[in-house]
Amino acid sequence: MIARTADAPATTRKRTGWIIAILIFGFLWFELINFLKAEWWLNPQYNYGLIVPLLSLYLFWRRWLSRPTPMAATAAWLAIILLIVGAVLFLPIRFLVDANPDWRLLSWLLALIVVTSSLSFLYLIGGRAYLRHFAFPFLFFLVAVPWPVRIEQVVIQDLMRIVTAINVTFLQLAAVPALQHGNVIEVGTGFIGIEEACSGVRSLQATLMISLFLGELYFFSAIRRIALVTIGAGLAFVCNVVRTAILVWVGTKRGATGIEAWHDPAGLTILIVCLFGLWLVSLIMLRRGNRPQIPLPPSSQNAPTHFSSGLLIGLAIWLLLVEVSVQIWYRAHQIAASSRWAVHWPESENNYKPVPIAPEAESLLRFNEGGAAAWEGEDGHQWAMYFFRWLPGRTAARFVKVHRPDICLPASGRTMERNNGLRMVTVNGVTMPIRSYRFDDRGSPLHVFYCYWDARSSYENVAAAESEDWSPRGRLRAALQGHREIGAQILEVIVWGYQDDGEANEALARELGRLVRAG
Repeated sequence: MIARTADAPATTRKRTGWIIAILIFGFLWFELINFLKAEWWLNPQYNYGLIVPLLSLYLFWRRWLSRPTPMAATAAWLAIILLIVGAVLFLPIRFLVDANPDWRLLSWLLALIVVTSSLSFLYLIGGRAYLRHFAFPFLFFLVAVPWPVRIEQVVIQDLMRIVTAINVTFLQLAAVPALQHGNVIEVGTGFIGIEEACSGVRSLQATLMISLFLGELYFFSAIRRIALVTIGAGLAFVCNVVRTAILVWVGTKRGATGIEAWHDPAGLTILIVCLFGLWLVSLIMLRRGNRPQIPLPPSSQNAPTHFSSGLLIGLAIWLLLVEVSVQIWYRAHQIAASSRWAVHWPESENNYKPVPIAPEAESLLRFNEGGAAAWEGEDGHQWAMYFFRWLPGRTAARFVKVHRPDICLPASGRTMERNNGLRMVTVNGVTMPIRSYRFDDRGSPLHVFYCYWDARSSYENVAAAESEDWSPRGRLRAALQGHREIGAQILEVIVWGYQDDGEANEALARELGRLVRAG
Protein backbone atom coordinates (compact mmCIF):
# COMPACT_ATOMS: atom_id res chain seq x y z
CA MET A 1 0.00 0.00 0.00
CA ILE A 2 2.86 2.40 0.82
CA ALA A 3 4.63 1.69 -2.50
CA ARG A 4 1.41 2.17 -4.43
CA THR A 5 0.74 5.47 -2.68
CA ALA A 6 4.27 6.67 -3.42
CA ASP A 7 3.93 5.84 -7.11
CA ALA A 8 0.64 7.73 -7.44
CA PRO A 9 2.07 11.28 -7.50
CA ALA A 10 4.71 10.27 -10.07
CA THR A 11 2.06 8.68 -12.28
CA THR A 12 -0.15 11.75 -11.94
CA ARG A 13 2.72 14.08 -12.85
CA LYS A 14 3.56 11.96 -15.86
CA ARG A 15 -0.06 11.94 -17.03
CA THR A 16 -0.29 15.72 -16.57
CA GLY A 17 2.93 16.18 -18.52
CA TRP A 18 1.56 14.14 -21.41
CA ILE A 19 -1.68 16.15 -21.44
CA ILE A 20 0.27 19.41 -21.58
CA ALA A 21 2.52 18.04 -24.34
CA ILE A 22 -0.49 16.96 -26.42
CA LEU A 23 -2.08 20.41 -26.00
CA ILE A 24 1.13 22.24 -26.95
CA PHE A 25 1.93 20.26 -30.07
CA GLY A 26 -1.73 19.93 -31.01
CA PHE A 27 -1.91 23.74 -30.97
CA LEU A 28 1.26 24.08 -33.08
CA TRP A 29 0.05 21.62 -35.69
CA PHE A 30 -3.39 23.27 -35.72
CA GLU A 31 -1.77 26.66 -36.39
CA LEU A 32 0.30 25.19 -39.23
CA ILE A 33 -2.58 23.34 -40.88
CA ASN A 34 -4.90 26.33 -40.44
CA PHE A 35 -2.31 28.54 -42.18
CA LEU A 36 -1.87 26.14 -45.09
CA LYS A 37 -5.47 25.01 -45.58
CA ALA A 38 -6.47 28.07 -47.66
CA GLU A 39 -3.73 27.30 -50.20
CA TRP A 40 -4.72 23.63 -50.22
CA TRP A 41 -8.38 24.47 -50.72
CA LEU A 42 -8.12 27.34 -53.19
CA ASN A 43 -5.06 26.45 -55.28
CA PRO A 44 -5.68 23.40 -57.51
CA GLN A 45 -1.94 22.72 -57.56
CA TYR A 46 -2.02 21.92 -53.86
CA ASN A 47 -5.43 20.28 -53.46
CA TYR A 48 -3.62 17.06 -52.55
CA GLY A 49 -2.42 18.79 -49.38
CA LEU A 50 -5.87 18.31 -47.85
CA ILE A 51 -5.17 14.59 -47.32
CA VAL A 52 -1.50 14.88 -46.30
CA PRO A 53 -2.23 15.53 -42.57
CA LEU A 54 -4.35 12.36 -42.46
CA LEU A 55 -1.69 10.35 -44.27
CA SER A 56 1.02 11.66 -41.93
CA LEU A 57 -1.13 10.76 -38.91
CA TYR A 58 -1.70 7.26 -40.32
CA LEU A 59 2.03 6.73 -40.89
CA PHE A 60 2.76 7.95 -37.34
CA TRP A 61 0.17 5.53 -35.96
CA ARG A 62 1.76 2.62 -37.82
CA ARG A 63 5.15 3.58 -36.48
CA TRP A 64 3.74 3.96 -32.98
CA LEU A 65 2.46 0.37 -33.00
CA SER A 66 6.02 -0.84 -33.56
CA ARG A 67 7.88 1.80 -31.55
CA PRO A 68 11.21 0.76 -30.06
CA THR A 69 12.07 0.82 -26.39
CA PRO A 70 12.84 4.41 -25.37
CA MET A 71 16.50 5.28 -24.93
CA ALA A 72 18.13 8.00 -22.90
CA ALA A 73 18.65 11.27 -24.78
CA THR A 74 22.43 11.70 -24.89
CA ALA A 75 22.17 15.29 -26.17
CA ALA A 76 19.07 16.46 -24.32
CA TRP A 77 20.50 19.97 -24.05
CA LEU A 78 20.46 20.32 -27.84
CA ALA A 79 16.81 19.24 -28.08
CA ILE A 80 15.88 21.71 -25.31
CA ILE A 81 17.69 24.53 -27.14
CA LEU A 82 15.84 23.69 -30.36
CA LEU A 83 12.50 23.77 -28.51
CA ILE A 84 13.30 27.15 -26.96
CA VAL A 85 14.57 28.63 -30.25
CA GLY A 86 11.44 27.36 -32.03
CA ALA A 87 9.21 28.95 -29.37
CA VAL A 88 11.05 32.27 -29.67
CA LEU A 89 10.81 32.27 -33.48
CA PHE A 90 7.10 31.43 -33.26
CA LEU A 91 6.39 34.97 -32.03
CA PRO A 92 7.62 36.95 -35.11
CA ILE A 93 6.24 34.34 -37.52
CA ARG A 94 2.81 34.33 -35.88
CA PHE A 95 2.96 38.14 -35.84
CA LEU A 96 3.62 38.30 -39.60
CA VAL A 97 1.14 35.61 -40.63
CA ASP A 98 -2.05 37.61 -40.11
CA ALA A 99 -0.80 40.47 -42.31
CA ASN A 100 0.70 38.18 -44.97
CA PRO A 101 -1.37 34.98 -45.34
CA ASP A 102 0.04 34.45 -48.85
CA TRP A 103 3.76 34.69 -47.92
CA ARG A 104 5.13 31.24 -48.59
CA LEU A 105 8.39 31.94 -46.78
CA LEU A 106 6.32 32.01 -43.58
CA SER A 107 4.75 28.69 -44.55
CA TRP A 108 8.15 27.04 -44.71
CA LEU A 109 9.49 28.70 -41.56
CA LEU A 110 6.42 27.72 -39.57
CA ALA A 111 6.45 24.16 -40.95
CA LEU A 112 10.14 23.69 -40.14
CA ILE A 113 9.65 25.04 -36.60
CA VAL A 114 6.69 22.74 -35.91
CA VAL A 115 8.40 19.65 -37.38
CA THR A 116 11.72 20.35 -35.63
CA SER A 117 10.02 21.02 -32.29
CA SER A 118 8.00 17.80 -32.57
CA LEU A 119 11.07 15.72 -33.38
CA SER A 120 13.03 17.39 -30.56
CA PHE A 121 10.34 16.40 -28.08
CA LEU A 122 10.34 12.82 -29.38
CA TYR A 123 14.10 12.74 -28.92
CA LEU A 124 13.72 13.90 -25.31
CA ILE A 125 11.27 11.11 -24.46
CA GLY A 126 12.83 8.30 -26.49
CA GLY A 127 16.33 9.23 -27.52
CA ARG A 128 17.91 8.44 -30.88
CA ALA A 129 15.73 5.33 -31.29
CA TYR A 130 12.53 7.42 -31.26
CA LEU A 131 14.03 10.13 -33.47
CA ARG A 132 15.08 7.66 -36.16
CA HIS A 133 11.85 5.67 -35.92
CA PHE A 134 9.39 8.59 -36.13
CA ALA A 135 11.25 11.02 -38.39
CA PHE A 136 9.59 10.05 -41.67
CA PRO A 137 5.91 10.73 -40.76
CA PHE A 138 6.83 14.26 -39.67
CA LEU A 139 9.13 15.01 -42.61
CA PHE A 140 6.52 13.59 -45.00
CA PHE A 141 4.22 16.49 -44.08
CA LEU A 142 6.62 18.93 -45.79
CA VAL A 143 5.50 17.71 -49.26
CA ALA A 144 2.26 19.65 -48.65
CA VAL A 145 3.99 22.99 -48.02
CA PRO A 146 3.68 25.20 -51.15
CA TRP A 147 6.89 25.79 -53.05
CA PRO A 148 8.44 29.28 -52.89
CA VAL A 149 6.85 31.46 -55.57
CA ARG A 150 10.05 32.13 -57.52
CA ILE A 151 10.94 28.43 -57.72
CA GLU A 152 7.39 27.47 -58.58
CA GLN A 153 7.10 30.04 -61.36
CA VAL A 154 10.42 29.01 -62.89
CA VAL A 155 9.42 25.33 -62.84
CA ILE A 156 5.94 26.05 -64.21
CA GLN A 157 7.16 28.30 -67.01
CA ASP A 158 9.91 25.84 -68.01
CA LEU A 159 7.54 22.87 -67.96
CA MET A 160 4.93 24.75 -70.00
CA ARG A 161 7.50 25.67 -72.64
CA ILE A 162 8.79 22.08 -72.81
CA VAL A 163 5.27 20.66 -73.08
CA THR A 164 4.40 23.25 -75.74
CA ALA A 165 7.51 22.44 -77.78
CA ILE A 166 6.79 18.70 -77.63
CA ASN A 167 3.20 19.23 -78.78
CA VAL A 168 4.31 21.48 -81.65
CA THR A 169 6.69 18.71 -82.76
CA PHE A 170 3.88 16.14 -82.60
CA LEU A 171 1.61 18.34 -84.70
CA GLN A 172 4.29 18.95 -87.30
CA LEU A 173 4.99 15.22 -87.54
CA ALA A 174 1.26 14.73 -88.09
CA ALA A 175 1.41 17.26 -90.97
CA VAL A 176 -0.55 19.89 -88.99
CA PRO A 177 0.96 23.40 -89.37
CA ALA A 178 1.78 24.78 -85.93
CA LEU A 179 3.90 27.60 -84.50
CA GLN A 180 5.02 28.11 -80.91
CA HIS A 181 4.61 31.53 -79.25
CA GLY A 182 5.85 31.13 -75.69
CA ASN A 183 3.30 28.78 -74.13
CA VAL A 184 0.79 29.28 -76.95
CA ILE A 185 0.44 27.14 -80.08
CA GLU A 186 -0.86 28.78 -83.26
CA VAL A 187 -2.84 26.40 -85.46
CA GLY A 188 -5.39 26.81 -88.20
CA THR A 189 -8.34 27.03 -85.77
CA GLY A 190 -6.68 29.74 -83.67
CA PHE A 191 -4.43 29.86 -80.62
CA ILE A 192 -4.17 27.08 -78.05
CA GLY A 193 -2.62 27.98 -74.70
CA ILE A 194 -0.73 25.57 -72.48
CA GLU A 195 -1.82 26.85 -69.09
CA GLU A 196 -0.48 26.20 -65.61
CA ALA A 197 -2.92 23.36 -65.14
CA CYS A 198 -1.34 21.69 -68.17
CA SER A 199 2.27 22.30 -67.18
CA GLY A 200 2.49 19.06 -65.27
CA VAL A 201 3.69 20.60 -61.99
CA ARG A 202 0.41 19.66 -60.29
CA SER A 203 0.70 15.99 -61.22
CA LEU A 204 4.43 16.11 -60.43
CA GLN A 205 3.77 17.33 -56.89
CA ALA A 206 0.94 14.85 -56.29
CA THR A 207 3.04 11.99 -57.66
CA LEU A 208 5.93 12.95 -55.38
CA MET A 209 3.59 12.75 -52.40
CA ILE A 210 2.14 9.38 -53.45
CA SER A 211 5.54 7.84 -54.23
CA LEU A 212 6.89 8.86 -50.80
CA PHE A 213 3.78 7.47 -49.13
CA LEU A 214 4.00 4.14 -50.98
CA GLY A 215 7.67 3.84 -50.14
CA GLU A 216 6.83 4.14 -46.44
CA LEU A 217 3.71 1.99 -46.71
CA TYR A 218 5.74 -0.93 -48.08
CA PHE A 219 8.80 -0.20 -45.92
CA PHE A 220 11.14 0.12 -48.91
CA SER A 221 14.82 0.74 -48.45
CA ALA A 222 16.23 4.21 -49.15
CA ILE A 223 17.47 3.16 -52.61
CA ARG A 224 14.07 1.76 -53.58
CA ARG A 225 12.32 4.89 -52.34
CA ILE A 226 14.57 7.12 -54.43
CA ALA A 227 13.95 4.89 -57.46
CA LEU A 228 10.18 5.05 -56.89
CA VAL A 229 10.26 8.87 -56.67
CA THR A 230 12.32 9.07 -59.89
CA ILE A 231 10.01 6.69 -61.75
CA GLY A 232 6.99 8.62 -60.47
CA ALA A 233 8.36 11.94 -61.75
CA GLY A 234 9.02 10.46 -65.19
CA LEU A 235 5.59 8.82 -65.27
CA ALA A 236 3.88 12.10 -64.31
CA PHE A 237 5.69 13.97 -67.09
CA VAL A 238 4.89 11.37 -69.77
CA CYS A 239 1.23 11.16 -68.73
CA ASN A 240 0.90 14.93 -68.79
CA VAL A 241 2.44 15.16 -72.26
CA VAL A 242 -0.11 12.56 -73.45
CA ARG A 243 -2.91 14.58 -71.86
CA THR A 244 -1.88 17.87 -73.45
CA ALA A 245 -1.31 16.14 -76.80
CA ILE A 246 -4.93 14.91 -76.71
CA LEU A 247 -6.22 18.39 -75.86
CA VAL A 248 -4.09 20.10 -78.52
CA TRP A 249 -5.21 17.60 -81.16
CA VAL A 250 -8.84 18.16 -80.21
CA GLY A 251 -8.19 21.92 -80.36
CA THR A 252 -6.84 21.68 -83.91
CA LYS A 253 -10.01 19.87 -85.00
CA ARG A 254 -12.76 21.46 -82.91
CA GLY A 255 -11.29 24.69 -81.55
CA ALA A 256 -11.60 26.04 -78.01
CA THR A 257 -15.03 24.49 -77.39
CA GLY A 258 -13.61 21.04 -77.99
CA ILE A 259 -10.81 21.65 -75.50
CA GLU A 260 -13.29 22.76 -72.84
CA ALA A 261 -15.33 19.58 -73.33
CA TRP A 262 -12.31 17.29 -73.12
CA HIS A 263 -10.21 19.17 -70.54
CA ASP A 264 -11.52 17.69 -67.28
CA PRO A 265 -12.23 14.12 -68.51
CA ALA A 266 -8.75 13.89 -70.06
CA GLY A 267 -7.11 15.26 -66.94
CA LEU A 268 -8.95 12.87 -64.60
CA THR A 269 -8.26 9.86 -66.82
CA ILE A 270 -4.55 10.58 -67.14
CA LEU A 271 -4.24 11.21 -63.38
CA ILE A 272 -5.84 7.85 -62.61
CA VAL A 273 -3.55 6.12 -65.12
CA CYS A 274 -0.50 7.85 -63.58
CA LEU A 275 -1.36 6.93 -59.99
CA PHE A 276 -2.36 3.37 -60.90
CA GLY A 277 0.90 2.98 -62.84
CA LEU A 278 2.90 4.21 -59.85
CA TRP A 279 1.11 1.76 -57.56
CA LEU A 280 1.80 -1.06 -60.02
CA VAL A 281 5.50 -0.13 -60.09
CA SER A 282 5.60 -0.24 -56.29
CA LEU A 283 4.01 -3.70 -56.27
CA ILE A 284 6.58 -4.95 -58.78
CA MET A 285 9.37 -3.56 -56.63
CA LEU A 286 7.80 -5.21 -53.59
CA ARG A 287 7.66 -8.65 -55.26
CA ARG A 288 11.21 -8.51 -56.62
CA GLY A 289 12.87 -7.57 -53.35
CA ASN A 290 12.92 -8.69 -49.77
CA ARG A 291 10.38 -6.71 -47.84
CA PRO A 292 12.03 -5.09 -44.81
CA GLN A 293 10.41 -6.07 -41.57
CA ILE A 294 9.17 -3.44 -39.15
CA PRO A 295 10.46 -4.28 -35.66
CA LEU A 296 7.94 -5.83 -33.32
CA PRO A 297 6.60 -3.81 -30.39
CA PRO A 298 8.96 -3.72 -27.41
CA SER A 299 8.41 -6.24 -24.67
CA SER A 300 8.11 -3.47 -22.08
CA GLN A 301 5.72 -0.74 -23.15
CA ASN A 302 6.14 1.00 -19.80
CA ALA A 303 9.79 1.90 -20.19
CA PRO A 304 10.44 5.21 -18.43
CA THR A 305 10.35 8.42 -20.44
CA HIS A 306 11.86 11.60 -19.11
CA PHE A 307 10.86 15.16 -19.93
CA SER A 308 10.66 18.33 -17.92
CA SER A 309 7.14 19.31 -16.91
CA GLY A 310 8.48 22.77 -16.10
CA LEU A 311 9.72 23.20 -19.67
CA LEU A 312 6.34 22.12 -21.06
CA ILE A 313 4.42 24.46 -18.76
CA GLY A 314 6.72 27.32 -19.78
CA LEU A 315 6.15 26.57 -23.46
CA ALA A 316 2.37 26.43 -22.95
CA ILE A 317 2.32 29.81 -21.19
CA TRP A 318 4.55 31.37 -23.87
CA LEU A 319 2.39 30.12 -26.76
CA LEU A 320 -0.74 31.39 -25.01
CA LEU A 321 0.82 34.83 -24.52
CA VAL A 322 1.92 34.94 -28.18
CA GLU A 323 -1.57 34.14 -29.47
CA VAL A 324 -3.30 36.61 -27.13
CA SER A 325 -0.80 39.37 -27.99
CA VAL A 326 -1.22 38.87 -31.75
CA GLN A 327 -5.01 39.03 -31.50
CA ILE A 328 -4.91 42.15 -29.34
CA TRP A 329 -2.45 43.86 -31.71
CA TYR A 330 -4.45 43.34 -34.88
CA ARG A 331 -7.84 43.98 -33.30
CA ALA A 332 -6.53 47.27 -31.93
CA HIS A 333 -5.50 48.34 -35.46
CA GLN A 334 -8.48 46.85 -37.30
CA ILE A 335 -10.16 49.22 -39.75
CA ALA A 336 -13.40 48.87 -41.63
CA ALA A 337 -13.04 47.66 -45.19
CA SER A 338 -14.37 49.89 -47.94
CA SER A 339 -14.05 49.53 -51.68
CA ARG A 340 -13.78 53.33 -52.26
CA TRP A 341 -14.28 52.92 -55.99
CA ALA A 342 -16.08 50.71 -58.46
CA VAL A 343 -16.17 50.30 -62.24
CA HIS A 344 -18.78 51.15 -64.81
CA TRP A 345 -18.81 48.64 -67.65
CA PRO A 346 -18.70 50.55 -70.99
CA GLU A 347 -21.63 48.76 -72.59
CA SER A 348 -22.37 51.73 -74.87
CA GLU A 349 -18.94 51.61 -76.56
CA ASN A 350 -18.48 50.34 -80.12
CA ASN A 351 -18.37 46.56 -80.48
CA TYR A 352 -18.67 46.04 -76.74
CA LYS A 353 -18.77 42.38 -75.70
CA PRO A 354 -18.25 40.50 -72.44
CA VAL A 355 -15.18 38.26 -72.36
CA PRO A 356 -15.69 34.91 -70.61
CA ILE A 357 -13.26 34.03 -67.83
CA ALA A 358 -11.60 30.65 -68.33
CA PRO A 359 -12.88 28.10 -65.79
CA GLU A 360 -9.31 27.36 -64.70
CA ALA A 361 -8.64 31.04 -63.99
CA GLU A 362 -11.95 31.43 -62.17
CA SER A 363 -11.30 28.43 -59.93
CA LEU A 364 -7.79 29.72 -59.19
CA LEU A 365 -8.66 33.35 -58.41
CA ARG A 366 -11.90 32.64 -56.50
CA PHE A 367 -13.06 36.25 -56.77
CA ASN A 368 -16.39 37.36 -55.29
CA GLU A 369 -17.29 39.83 -58.04
CA GLY A 370 -15.86 40.69 -61.42
CA GLY A 371 -15.56 39.94 -65.09
CA ALA A 372 -13.98 41.03 -68.35
CA ALA A 373 -14.99 42.93 -71.46
CA ALA A 374 -13.61 44.17 -74.79
CA TRP A 375 -14.58 47.14 -76.98
CA GLU A 376 -13.36 49.53 -79.64
CA GLY A 377 -12.35 53.06 -78.69
CA GLU A 378 -13.35 56.27 -80.44
CA ASP A 379 -10.08 56.34 -82.37
CA GLY A 380 -10.37 52.71 -83.49
CA HIS A 381 -7.99 51.14 -80.96
CA GLN A 382 -8.99 47.88 -79.32
CA TRP A 383 -9.47 47.88 -75.54
CA ALA A 384 -9.98 45.16 -72.93
CA MET A 385 -10.66 45.34 -69.20
CA TYR A 386 -10.52 42.89 -66.30
CA PHE A 387 -11.97 43.74 -62.91
CA PHE A 388 -12.11 41.48 -59.83
CA ARG A 389 -13.06 42.10 -56.23
CA TRP A 390 -12.41 39.99 -53.14
CA LEU A 391 -14.45 40.54 -50.00
CA PRO A 392 -12.80 40.66 -46.56
CA GLY A 393 -11.16 37.43 -45.46
CA ARG A 394 -7.79 35.80 -44.86
CA THR A 395 -7.63 34.60 -48.47
CA ALA A 396 -8.49 37.88 -50.16
CA ALA A 397 -6.56 38.26 -53.41
CA ARG A 398 -4.19 35.49 -52.28
CA PHE A 399 -3.11 34.53 -55.79
CA VAL A 400 -3.33 37.88 -57.54
CA LYS A 401 0.12 38.77 -56.27
CA VAL A 402 1.72 35.98 -58.30
CA HIS A 403 -0.48 36.45 -61.40
CA ARG A 404 0.46 39.95 -62.48
CA PRO A 405 0.91 41.09 -66.11
CA ASP A 406 4.71 40.98 -65.90
CA ILE A 407 4.51 37.29 -64.89
CA CYS A 408 1.60 35.93 -66.93
CA LEU A 409 1.75 37.76 -70.28
CA PRO A 410 5.29 36.60 -71.20
CA ALA A 411 4.01 33.04 -70.75
CA SER A 412 1.36 33.70 -73.42
CA GLY A 413 3.91 34.65 -76.07
CA ARG A 414 4.13 38.42 -75.44
CA THR A 415 7.51 40.03 -74.85
CA MET A 416 7.78 42.75 -72.21
CA GLU A 417 9.68 45.70 -73.64
CA ARG A 418 9.35 48.14 -70.74
CA ASN A 419 8.11 48.32 -67.18
CA ASN A 420 7.20 51.99 -66.85
CA GLY A 421 6.80 51.72 -63.09
CA LEU A 422 4.19 53.06 -60.72
CA ARG A 423 2.40 56.40 -60.88
CA MET A 424 -0.60 57.93 -59.12
CA VAL A 425 -3.58 58.74 -61.34
CA THR A 426 -6.52 60.76 -60.01
CA VAL A 427 -9.83 59.73 -61.57
CA ASN A 428 -13.15 61.27 -60.55
CA GLY A 429 -11.77 62.15 -57.12
CA VAL A 430 -10.11 58.75 -56.59
CA THR A 431 -6.31 58.50 -56.50
CA MET A 432 -5.30 55.14 -57.97
CA PRO A 433 -1.86 53.47 -58.07
CA ILE A 434 -1.33 52.44 -61.71
CA ARG A 435 1.54 50.23 -62.87
CA SER A 436 2.12 50.39 -66.62
CA TYR A 437 3.85 47.93 -68.94
CA ARG A 438 4.60 47.84 -72.65
CA PHE A 439 4.65 44.48 -74.47
CA ASP A 440 5.29 43.34 -78.00
CA ASP A 441 2.30 41.29 -79.13
CA ARG A 442 3.64 39.52 -82.23
CA GLY A 443 4.81 42.79 -83.75
CA SER A 444 2.05 45.04 -82.39
CA PRO A 445 2.55 47.29 -79.32
CA LEU A 446 0.44 46.31 -76.32
CA HIS A 447 0.06 48.56 -73.27
CA VAL A 448 -1.16 47.13 -69.97
CA PHE A 449 -2.27 49.27 -67.02
CA TYR A 450 -2.63 47.42 -63.74
CA CYS A 451 -4.07 48.63 -60.43
CA TYR A 452 -4.07 46.53 -57.25
CA TRP A 453 -6.13 48.13 -54.47
CA ASP A 454 -5.90 46.79 -50.94
CA ALA A 455 -8.97 47.78 -48.93
CA ARG A 456 -6.87 48.28 -45.80
CA SER A 457 -4.70 50.99 -47.39
CA SER A 458 -5.04 54.64 -48.30
CA TYR A 459 -3.20 55.44 -51.53
CA GLU A 460 -2.32 59.10 -51.25
CA ASN A 461 1.10 59.04 -52.91
CA VAL A 462 3.60 56.77 -54.61
CA ALA A 463 5.28 55.93 -51.30
CA ALA A 464 2.00 54.66 -49.87
CA ALA A 465 1.32 52.58 -52.96
CA GLU A 466 4.82 51.12 -53.01
CA SER A 467 4.20 49.78 -49.53
CA GLU A 468 2.02 47.24 -51.34
CA ASP A 469 4.86 45.92 -53.48
CA TRP A 470 4.92 42.72 -51.36
CA SER A 471 8.64 42.96 -50.71
CA PRO A 472 9.85 41.65 -47.31
CA ARG A 473 10.14 45.22 -46.04
CA GLY A 474 6.63 46.06 -47.22
CA ARG A 475 5.20 42.93 -45.61
CA LEU A 476 6.95 43.73 -42.33
CA ARG A 477 5.60 47.28 -42.48
CA ALA A 478 2.05 45.94 -42.91
CA ALA A 479 2.42 43.82 -39.78
CA LEU A 480 3.89 46.69 -37.76
CA GLN A 481 0.90 48.81 -38.78
CA GLY A 482 -1.49 46.04 -37.75
CA HIS A 483 -2.92 45.65 -41.26
CA ARG A 484 -4.74 42.40 -41.76
CA GLU A 485 -5.81 41.56 -45.28
CA ILE A 486 -9.48 42.63 -45.34
CA GLY A 487 -10.39 42.65 -49.00
CA ALA A 488 -8.93 43.78 -52.30
CA GLN A 489 -9.74 44.52 -55.92
CA ILE A 490 -7.80 44.82 -59.16
CA LEU A 491 -8.38 46.63 -62.43
CA GLU A 492 -6.39 45.72 -65.52
CA VAL A 493 -6.89 47.77 -68.71
CA ILE A 494 -5.27 46.74 -72.01
CA VAL A 495 -4.99 48.68 -75.26
CA TRP A 496 -3.43 47.71 -78.59
CA GLY A 497 -1.72 49.79 -81.26
CA TYR A 498 -0.29 52.90 -79.57
CA GLN A 499 3.33 53.35 -80.67
CA ASP A 500 4.01 56.16 -78.18
CA ASP A 501 3.77 55.50 -74.45
CA GLY A 502 2.65 59.06 -73.77
CA GLU A 503 -0.31 58.73 -76.15
CA ALA A 504 -1.24 55.45 -74.51
CA ASN A 505 -1.20 57.12 -71.07
CA GLU A 506 -3.41 59.97 -72.29
CA ALA A 507 -5.85 57.50 -73.81
CA LEU A 508 -5.88 55.58 -70.52
CA ALA A 509 -6.77 58.74 -68.58
CA ARG A 510 -9.74 59.33 -70.89
CA GLU A 511 -10.97 55.76 -70.61
CA LEU A 512 -10.56 55.66 -66.83
CA GLY A 513 -12.73 58.74 -66.57
CA ARG A 514 -15.53 56.69 -68.12
CA LEU A 515 -14.77 53.45 -66.30
CA VAL A 516 -14.08 54.38 -62.66
CA ARG A 517 -16.68 55.65 -60.21
CA ALA A 518 -16.06 56.74 -56.62
CA GLY A 519 -18.02 55.06 -53.85
